Amino acid sequence: MVEPAWITLVISALGFLASVYYSNRNAKKTDMSEAVQRAEDNARIATKLDNIASDVRETAKSVDRIREDMAEHGSRITAVEQSTKSAHHRIDELIKLHNRYCGTDEPYRERREQ
Repeated sequence: MVEPAWITLVISALGFLASVYYSNRNAKKTDMSEAVQRAEDNARIATKLDNIASDVRETAKSVDRIREDMAEHGSRITAVEQSTKSAHHRIDELIKLHNRYCGTDEPYRERREQ
């Protein structure tokens, strides 16, 4: 006959082996679900980084266009300043001509107020 100590030992060993088996199986499931979750998180992060990179490229293009517009405005402002200077010289000449033919030595209005 088998001694009760051996039966207890065999049952304990079988229980231990079953617990090891199921814990490894659950650990693999947990590891797999964690790996899937990490992969999903990494995909989401990569997508967001791609969107940020795209926005940065668009912003850089916008800045380049603004710089080109500023350069164009600078040359146009220079042309307007030169045109204004030329117009003032013509106006000065017209005032001198008017004063000579009208016989008046009346100064400009700005000079009169001073």
